[in-house]
Amino acid sequence: MWLFFALITSLLYAFYHLCNQLSSLKAELFIIYRGLLIALIATPFMLMTFHIFPWQFYAIVVFQGVTISYMDFKYYQAFHRFGAENVNSIRPLTVLITFILWLILRPSTLLVYYHAPLRALIILLALMAIVFAVMKYQNQKIGRDSLKFVVPLLVLSSLIDMSNKVITEYNDGLLLPLTFHRVALTGWIIGIINLFLNRQYLTHPKELINFGNIRRAGFLILLILSMITINFSMHYTTHPAYTSAITYLSVIWLVIINKCRAAMGKKSAYQSIDLKWILLLLAAAITLALATTL
Repeated sequence: MWLFFALITSLLYAFYHLCNQLSSLKAELFIIYRGLLIALIATPFMLMTFHIFPWQFYAIVVFQGVTISYMDFKYYQAFHRFGAENVNSIRPLTVLITFILWLILRPSTLLVYYHAPLRALIILLALMAIVFAVMKYQNQKIGRDSLKFVVPLLVLSSLIDMSNKVITEYNDGLLLPLTFHRVALTGWIIGIINLFLNRQYLTHPKELINFGNIRRAGFLILLILSMITINFSMHYTTHPAYTSAITYLSVIWLVIINKCRAAMGKKSAYQSIDLKWILLLLAAAITLALATTL
């Protein structure tokens, strides 16, 4: 079940990243909309399914909202210093960091691997192959300075992935309502913090409330849907790194989408990927799926 939702998430990510690339929204506007617009859309669903969850749920929501806002700010700095392509080529390392940190958080997973060492080795090699294929696809030279700057952010990304798994443990048998609550509440936190950090939109809100800008941010509905599907995948998976790894199949979806766009005579927003990396990514994903579900 986790695999199905992870695959859907990867497809949603592909369309989301493509639409984001084509929207040409200012970065400052985007990170505000990513919070407030999502919150405005999700809040009615939260109210329709309102439930008081355990306090741990709200603590994780606050942690996620504040951490994601901080990461938005730092990634914005990283993109300007090192280039978006360079930074994005490092981000797949999050999968391996998540794999290691989850073993520390949940040492019982080590016992599972101990009783099935061959399966554990296959899973680890599959995860490493996925990370390697996605990093090679970017074809960027990774410098020491960019690594030093980005790796702490990758650790935070791993904590977000793990908290996505942990938060589903407090669903009280209401996974979909919990998801609506998480999406809405983190949206408000992210939006308010990012609006405060970009206070020019408070004093001069014309650009913020411009209908054209809001319409161009309509693709954020894809992000909402992906937050729902990844929540379900994290709920059913035994390890958050599995879901995180499969979502990187968005790279292949992007290749397929670009081929379709090229056939229609439209310009591609993303570079093509070498066939050997497609095959490695597919083979590793299939191996991971088989090793974790059979």
